[in-house]
Amino acid sequence: MPAFHETATVPETYRRLHAEGHNISMCALRRWVRTGVLPATYAGQNALLYYPNVIRLLQEGNRPQSAS
Repeated sequence: MPAFHETATVPETYRRLHAEGHNISMCALRRWVRTGVLPATYAGQNALLYYPNVIRLLQEGNRPQSAS
């Protein structure tokens, strides 16, 4: 298995997800970034995703923030 980094572009994150057995499309990842469901940092035009955030979204879903 190739070495992966915790922060990666959408295509790199997609490849890691598939290598680890998660069946998520690249279009879904891009849509989640575009709509703000999945936070990203940008390096130029490349969205960089923090892998633990992706896994958390897959495990817990997108829960609305509670108004305390």
